[in-house]
Amino acid sequence: MTTFTAGTSRWMAIGCWAVALMLLVSAATSGGAAIGAKLAIIAVDLAAVGWAALWRPTVTIDDEQVVVRNVFRTVSVPWAALIDVDTKYALTLVTPHRRVTALAAPAPGRHAVMWANRQDVTGLPERTYDSAHSIRPGDLAASHSGAAALLVRRHWERLAEEQRIDLGAADTTTIGTRWHPATIAAAGVLAVATVVVISL
Repeated sequence: MTTFTAGTSRWMAIGCWAVALMLLVSAATSGGAAIGAKLAIIAVDLAAVGWAALWRPTVTIDDEQVVVRNVFRTVSVPWAALIDVDTKYALTLVTPHRRVTALAAPAPGRHAVMWANRQDVTGLPERTYDSAHSIRPGDLAASHSGAAALLVRRHWERLAEEQRIDLGAADTTTIGTRWHPATIAAAGVLAVATVVVISL
């Protein structure tokens, strides 16, 4: 089993928590109840976003499936259901009936091509290249989307070579979806609390 997380997203999450801590300190020393409450709710919102949107999202790969954990739901894509891997905006698993985008693996900006070297564009799985043998910025091995796509494609390629994927079953293979009720409820409560506190 291999789990992919975006390193920069983790650092951004830590940054969010650091700012949230400073806001909480400011709230405790502000001297005014209204201002303190506003600073505190902003701190809580920032900490929650850091955890739910930056720290927690992952892409997990094993011999059975690719599991994409995003903010409000986790989607399990069996290898038999997969027909393509896209990286235009983020790592996206394409199946006959839906596209599953991974928040943990965003694509880089087009300027990333300027910093790419030969190592980033050679030796990639054959599915990475188009008919002109070129790749998208999102497929660069040094990018988050490219690194995650490389893991998925290599595993997919290996399983196909070992004839461990039920070819032709993509239309009938079930994709699992598990919602995160606690995260959804917390987001709703925080949204209402933020509106109420900010309006004080």
